[in-house]
Amino acid sequence: MKVALTTLGCKVNHYETEAMRELFVQDGWEIVEFSDQADVYVINTCTVTQTSDTKSRQMIARAHRMNPSALVVAVGCYAQTAPEAIASLEGVGLVIGTSGRKEIVSRVNDALRSKDEETYISPLYEMREFEPLSAVRDSRTRATLKIQDGCVNFCSYCIIPFARGPLRSRPLDEISAEVAMLANEGYREIVLTGIHLASYGRDLAKSGITLLDAIARASEPEGIRRIRLGSLEPLFVNETVAKALAENPKICRQFHLSLQSGSNTVLQRMNRKYTAEEYLLALALLRKYMPDCAITTDVIAGFAGETETEHAETLAFCKSAAFARMHVFPFSLRKGTKAEDLPNHLHKAVKEARAKELITLGKTLTHSYLQQQVGSVVEVLAESDGAGYSGNYIRVKTDSTEGEIVRIRIEGFEDETAFGTRLEG
Repeated sequence: MKVALTTLGCKVNHYETEAMRELFVQDGWEIVEFSDQADVYVINTCTVTQTSDTKSRQMIARAHRMNPSALVVAVGCYAQTAPEAIASLEGVGLVIGTSGRKEIVSRVNDALRSKDEETYISPLYEMREFEPLSAVRDSRTRATLKIQDGCVNFCSYCIIPFARGPLRSRPLDEISAEVAMLANEGYREIVLTGIHLASYGRDLAKSGITLLDAIARASEPEGIRRIRLGSLEPLFVNETVAKALAENPKICRQFHLSLQSGSNTVLQRMNRKYTAEEYLLALALLRKYMPDCAITTDVIAGFAGETETEHAETLAFCKSAAFARMHVFPFSLRKGTKAEDLPNHLHKAVKEARAKELITLGKTLTHSYLQQQVGSVVEVLAESDGAGYSGNYIRVKTDSTEGEIVRIRIEGFEDETAFGTRLEG
């Protein structure tokens, strides 16, 4: 039997798709490309924007067209929030939300035997236990480990709390066991990820456990040389956290702190829990203890009611923050969120124009950051394609053996990929 899987959305979704792919492999399925003929198509859906919903539906329709007799399986966030709409789409025979992915193979086998349409959606309030999925091998040297799920921040624009449910953290002992196994397999870098990574530990029975404890466990195996973190909340970064991160030699000096807006009035309407000043304090602390670190971020352009002045405040903030990279998105209204009821929604053209301004600024800031790295010495984890990534996430050319960590003095850049001289020792 042949199965094809595809993913829409965030890195966590990609992680979960790869974990499901491995479950099919273990059951003896043949994995094929999504463009090929398959007996089963699995679409891991996304619902973060209206465009995400549309793309999810389009991918489902594409799968049905390629093989009308195939079983089409919709899983993930859009399936969780709109199961009836998903189930009504032509060709869909199985709907699974954001829990129960470990049982996907058995549920697919059952659906193939019965030919009946099935839907498995766990109510949000029942999502109390972390669903362990195996680490995903991104390459032969780097693996991603999901250690947290769920979010309870309820930002006014965001549908994710309704798709992912409450906070769930992977127990520390499970993290230790998984990372030890990866180290034994020869992996050198672990990427810790989650829906709201900074909230790790808040739901665990043992009080006082935080993300720092999970990082410490992941750092224990000698073979693991680098720990990279997913997105963090600015308020997570205080003096203690910044100092602890700096004192861990395995922590990669690249941190993604979601911004969304540099205007305090917009942040208030977004129901973000920090001010622009608090965000800058987090940046200052990270740079105080790790002057060489790269800070990346997300920004939403054209939020409901955003004035020209507020947009200008965001532009000025991003410039002063000197981000290494910015990911910019025009605001997309999600039904059922508090933002739906906010007044003065902007025209699509205005949102896109403001996004374009921010993207242009982001490119300028990235160029500036990269040029500042010329002459610096970085440690690069070599990969199989003749390049690798530094701790501060600069892609660097190297002719080293895959898995080798080498020191390279950066001499210049070609299309944001650094080149330089390898140093011994």
